[in-house]
Amino acid sequence: MHSQVYHLRSLPALQENQKSSPLSSGKLGNVRNAKISTRYLSRRLRALLPLLLLILCFYKSFRIYLTAEIDPTLLEYNALVQQNQSLFNPKDIALDVYNYLIEQQQLQLQLQLSLQLSSLQQQQKQQVSDSTLKIGTDKGIYFHWDDWVDLDIAKQYLTLARSDSSLETQCDASLIKYGKVSGHWLESYNTKINRGAVNLYCLKEIPEKVIVTTDKWLIEIPVIAKRRFGTLKSNQVQSNQLITKLNQINTTSLPQFRSRSTTHLQKKIMIEPEEFIFKPDVEIFALQEKLNNQTISKKELEYLEFLEYSNNHLVDYTDRYFKYPWIYSDIIQGNAHHMAYPFFKRYISDRERQSVLHHMVRAWFQFAETNGFASWINYGSLLGWSFNGVNMPWDTDIDVQMPIAQLDKLGREFNKTLVMENPKYGNARYWLEISPTYIRQGNGKNHIDARFIDIHTGLYIDITALSHTEVPPPAKHNMPDNLSTMLVHCKNWNWHTLDELLPIRHTYFEGASVYIPNKVNQLLTNKYGKGALTDYNVYNHNYQPDISMWVSDRICKEAPKEEVSRFNRWQGLTRAGACNSPKLQDEYKIIRQSIRRHYDLNQDLDSSIYYDIEQLEDLPISRKDSWDYYNDINQGLVHDDDWFVEKTI
Repeated sequence: MHSQVYHLRSLPALQENQKSSPLSSGKLGNVRNAKISTRYLSRRLRALLPLLLLILCFYKSFRIYLTAEIDPTLLEYNALVQQNQSLFNPKDIALDVYNYLIEQQQLQLQLQLSLQLSSLQQQQKQQVSDSTLKIGTDKGIYFHWDDWVDLDIAKQYLTLARSDSSLETQCDASLIKYGKVSGHWLESYNTKINRGAVNLYCLKEIPEKVIVTTDKWLIEIPVIAKRRFGTLKSNQVQSNQLITKLNQINTTSLPQFRSRSTTHLQKKIMIEPEEFIFKPDVEIFALQEKLNNQTISKKELEYLEFLEYSNNHLVDYTDRYFKYPWIYSDIIQGNAHHMAYPFFKRYISDRERQSVLHHMVRAWFQFAETNGFASWINYGSLLGWSFNGVNMPWDTDIDVQMPIAQLDKLGREFNKTLVMENPKYGNARYWLEISPTYIRQGNGKNHIDARFIDIHTGLYIDITALSHTEVPPPAKHNMPDNLSTMLVHCKNWNWHTLDELLPIRHTYFEGASVYIPNKVNQLLTNKYGKGALTDYNVYNHNYQPDISMWVSDRICKEAPKEEVSRFNRWQGLTRAGACNSPKLQDEYKIIRQSIRRHYDLNQDLDSSIYYDIEQLEDLPISRKDSWDYYNDINQGLVHDDDWFVEKTI
């Protein structure tokens, strides 16, 4: 009890002692400081909270900006608007070129009429010369990219240069600097488009020749100089005008221009193994011997200089030769990664891309066969063919291979050539460019050796050369040492044996005659694995065997129930059978004939049934030309947005 009283009585003293104790004062001070710090931190947190929320919103918005898929309807709407605002018509320059050929033809005929009076002959010659002076001379035509590509989207940059009355189209230093920036420089969508247009106008090299495609001929017109002459017509040029002009061209009356008769593809081609061998050092040595003996020609000297420069200064040091446009918003999605800079004008919808590739593959194989070059589709394109005879709807290009020695010859004869599509089928122009790094492996940055580029969109065919080199193959590819199993590879280290590739075989892809490798099943299994031909769910698409089509999961993830009738009496898809999608109905109409032909001929992918190429012609063009598609809608010439068309070859 006493102790308890003592304790209670001692509390004030103890409290007083605690106040005077330094240790006790520090503890109380810490408590007060902690309270103050908490209040301070709370105020700071409240102040920072809006900033944190703003950062979070920015992060989410930026992530959506980078990852959100672009609505294909929006892409087609933007294409309609862009074309409607432009004065460019690809048929204008075609009409000028065809008129030029007809006038040159008339000139040659007049010069051959020796019975005419010399004065009359001179007068007529002068009249023809005056009329062709605008586009060219009897030696060839002038060329400027502004006459061949729609550059109106960058007119705010090009107005001053276009107003140059001298037609030499000199660009000032600031414009050249603007156009020189690499396509791989990361920047905005609009800036990239404008830079590409300026690059084409001011800096891009012009073709060495333009090839006109007719029903029977490929006519080569030399390009003599860079000059812009303007092609705007008072009335819109129509396709039937071009076809009428084309039918007037007689190649026998144009001896100054090389013409080749278009040829059909063959049933099979056995390529010599030597075509897969190319040694730049050996080529250089042989040409230097000619130089020392003074027996070298001008073309051979140019070839020697190219080989020496590429071999000694370029292949091991250069960056990627073929550029695609790097855009902020495209880092993850890669929508522009399969479009060639500087021809990039806008993002392309899936269906427009399918149309461009549909036309392009036909033009390439006609050009290659007519000029004696062997090539074949492979990889993604071959995989698409194996299912239903057409490219897969998500595939962004066409994959083509050829022997290295033939690609070397292709470069020497046709590098920087522009090929015009037959106007009966479309308005496309194709730029063939061979990378100077093709001669050997190099630093590994250049896997693609050449491209066949649609200049209106930037879409392309990738062309890779296959070579037999001294590089040892991976262990799994060790084979007996004989010609049939000789190993060849591309610069991306895809290996093949010659008996896997050869002989290359004729087939139909996108309705057109093409070549494919000999052993399709083996090749696709080696490349993509055993499930390549049985995986029916790929890239947000599902394969529906009853219609032999890849269908976007956006439309339907599986075929309609069995009770739904998929086909109408015309063997098209019903609305219900097309998962209530008019686009799927249109798409089936487009590829139906290709599906049927593929099914009839290729039950065994490695051995088609017998057919006569001369009797079984290419299928009609079934996709509208993309410029015509948008023009027809803008001009009110059609009442739907279907891509289907039927143009007999």
